[in-house]
Amino acid sequence: MDDITWKRRLEKRRSQRRIEKIISVMFVVAMISCVIWYVASYTKTPSYAMNEALASLHSEDTKTFQEHVDFTAVTHAGYDDLTSDLFKYDKELSDHERAVFENFYVLIRSRMCQGAVKVIETRLNTGEWTLPEEMLKGRQLGIDFDLLLERSLIRHTSIVSVENVEHFGETATADVHVVEDYTQQPFTLKVTLENSGEGFNIGNTDFEFFGKTFKISGVSFKLGNNEWKVTRVDNYREYLDAVSPALKKDLENYIDATEEIVEHYNEIFQDEQANFVELQRTSTGIISEDRRSEIADYINKTIIPMLSYRQEALDKVDVPKGAEYLSNLRKASTAVTIQAWQFYSIGLLEDNSAAFDTAESLHKQELALDQRIEELIHNSAVTRELPALP
Repeated sequence: MDDITWKRRLEKRRSQRRIEKIISVMFVVAMISCVIWYVASYTKTPSYAMNEALASLHSEDTKTFQEHVDFTAVTHAGYDDLTSDLFKYDKELSDHERAVFENFYVLIRSRMCQGAVKVIETRLNTGEWTLPEEMLKGRQLGIDFDLLLERSLIRHTSIVSVENVEHFGETATADVHVVEDYTQQPFTLKVTLENSGEGFNIGNTDFEFFGKTFKISGVSFKLGNNEWKVTRVDNYREYLDAVSPALKKDLENYIDATEEIVEHYNEIFQDEQANFVELQRTSTGIISEDRRSEIADYINKTIIPMLSYRQEALDKVDVPKGAEYLSNLRKASTAVTIQAWQFYSIGLLEDNSAAFDTAESLHKQELALDQRIEELIHNSAVTRELPALP
């Protein structure tokens, strides 16, 4: 091979190597560009935030869901919609009383929303709707947090899909298709998203291609605020108004269907209460051992069985979906009332102060449940008088 041919071949090889290097660099640049686009562009869009929120909710990825929903902002906005007409139609309240109650709910807004956030976070972490301790004590202030939570529909609303995400500068909107579980009524919630991020930095990254390593060090991208979070449900009030009529109708039908049962046993319980009081009456204030045994026998053979008969009668009534909450409250009230009487009976027979204390604690739980039941029935009576929504 002559020198000219050899030099030509050598130059050709060098040229091919240069081309390979250029192609390698171009490929790496393309890969980096894709990564940058995905991390710094698409992952910073409201569409990505909404899709991630929905996917993480379905996969029970609590951490990711919380990254895309501002619970504090959402609950504060929703609280105003939820409580706007809480006392509006109650004719038993004077104008002054109504104004006092409405102002009170404004004053406790922050505390109630903090409780709501805890409830949501607990639900996401454990799968259970559990009220925080401070909310359970709310009844002392005239607040029934559980009733408010039920009124919010959050415990029986399922998210189906997300569509129509639109970007408007520093805000965005999206359609969230949901269904109310009891009535199976679909609805489209309109949500607002806002920016909350502070830029993007790749840091130090190594890319390997064809056995060669390419380094990128300390690359930063100042993209402004690009972390999107849901901050409010714009038409939450409309959702409540759309679903509530069907739920209220179910509740009314169930109350009507159980009215005779409730009235019948209430009369029996009044007689039993009078007999119980009479059995405990003494001239000295001291109940003898024989009398304690007689009272315990009356509890176990008369009062507790009658409570069971009442619940059995209620259980035979068909419960519409929208009345399940009231039905479950009645079951819980019956169960805790029977337990309270059982411990009271033990206290009488054994002269056991610990049993009396347990009975008293259970009785307080019963009173809270019964008051919740009464409020539900009262609210149902109030709303019956309202004209149907168009």
